[in-house]
Amino acid sequence: MNTQALKSDVLLLLTAIIWGFAFVAQRAGMSYVGPFIFNAVRFTLGSLVLLPLILWNQKNQIINTKKNLPHVSFEMLVLGGGLAGFALFSVASLQQVGLVYTTAGKAGFITGLYVVIVPILGLFCRQRTNSGT
Repeated sequence: MNTQALKSDVLLLLTAIIWGFAFVAQRAGMSYVGPFIFNAVRFTLGSLVLLPLILWNQKNQIINTKKNLPHVSFEMLVLGGGLAGFALFSVASLQQVGLVYTTAGKAGFITGLYVVIVPILGLFCRQRTNSGT
């Protein structure tokens, strides 16, 4: 096994460990605050972390415009990010509410099913789209 494959395997294992322990931390956090407060704090911290990246991206957009690369306006970035953030907040809040009623292991398993469900739904949606045209 080469070092690149070993590094990839270790990083994948580390990602799985962090992802798995996140459910335990979320469940423990639910002992102190409700699901919506938990997610509000979580998403606020995420927004604050992303703010410098957005500002850095705006600076690079000016440089990219001079190189004739596509430009994304700040308003479009905020609108798209806001809509995506709202959708993610809604789904994460439903997951947090679910953690009140089940174990972290079951919640992690159900959440992990998206790996299987999304491609199946994608095939179903593609067939419906193709048959409609």
